[in-house]
Amino acid sequence: MIKVTIYGRLRKFIGQSTFEIKANSPKEAFSFLIANFNGIKDHIKNQEYCVMAGNVRITQDLLDLQTQNDIKIIPVVHGELGFLLPFILGGGALAASSAITATTLFATVASTALTIVGTSLISSGITDLITPDPPTFQEQRQEDPNDPSFVFSGLINNTKQGVPINIVYGEMLVGSTIVSSNIDTFLELI
Repeated sequence: MIKVTIYGRLRKFIGQSTFEIKANSPKEAFSFLIANFNGIKDHIKNQEYCVMAGNVRITQDLLDLQTQNDIKIIPVVHGELGFLLPFILGGGALAASSAITATTLFATVASTALTIVGTSLISSGITDLITPDPPTFQEQRQEDPNDPSFVFSGLINNTKQGVPINIVYGEMLVGSTIVSSNIDTFLELI
């Protein structure tokens, strides 16, 4: 018998947080939940969970892992206020700066600092809204599958424009990224 503990929305959906079941793997624990509670399969598909068996984090390929450890199904927290957060914090800082009466030197410095922080956060939020996120290197490679690789072509390494360049301090063994190279051919007439 192992103990299965569930958290978050799944616990609210089921109405119970712990179960003592006879199971040997996380897959069997999920099968128990699906078999005993209606609609849970659709609920699980729409959420992201971290499954722990003891101290081992269970990934998709480890669902059949035989274990006698307790299993925890924990929701992965995602932020939904990401683009609003700088505006909320910036507005709060500006409101706090205007609420401080500047009667002493400390109050004046605090009010000025809060005004600067609030203005910076709001301008950062505006900048994040109007500028698109740059594509990652993986996304760039997936856009054009017929694009040949320029990583190893000939005697030198050539990479595409926009690839990050390593900055190394001290002695390191790293791969190279050629920023610029050229070959000049001279024909010498005698």
